[in-house]
Amino acid sequence: MKWIRVLGLVVLTALLSIGGTYLIMEKNYEKETSKVIENELDSSSKEDEKKEFVSTVDSTFGWENKVHDKMTDEWKSGDEPFVDNLVEEVIQQMAHQKIIADEKEGSIMITPERIDILIQMVEENKDKYEHYETYLDVLKRWKKGDFSTVDKDHNVLMHIQGTKTNSLAGLA
Repeated sequence: MKWIRVLGLVVLTALLSIGGTYLIMEKNYEKETSKVIENELDSSSKEDEKKEFVSTVDSTFGWENKVHDKMTDEWKSGDEPFVDNLVEEVIQQMAHQKIIADEKEGSIMITPERIDILIQMVEENKDKYEHYETYLDVLKRWKKGDFSTVDKDHNVLMHIQGTKTNSLAGLA
């Protein structure tokens, strides 16, 4: 009878130890799994944010337009605004980093700050820019991270520039 009690206590202790260990391991596993899922969600959202402004500007071959980069970055409200053609050129060169084309002449890195600067410049100088509505439409979409029509944006700007070039050539 004594052996049965001892054996019962040993079995009961073993079962409680095994059950407790299992519960602790299960909670740790759940914590680790939730951390992994959170990290994956954080990293995927960070990757999405990074993808939004990923550059394809190839500065090793020198087709990044550093002059227009600097001019845009240094412009402040109240400074002399860019002429209409230069605004078109800057936006078009920003589009170059997002499109695939056989020929590209110059490129400007798209950054949220540059978009904000250009929006401010266009809004402050609407009366001086013939196509200010087009510029604002493009820039405001880009500000939201919408580059789904960047190829069309580029083509519209090319058309505007071509129209000006052709009309000027016709006058010469």
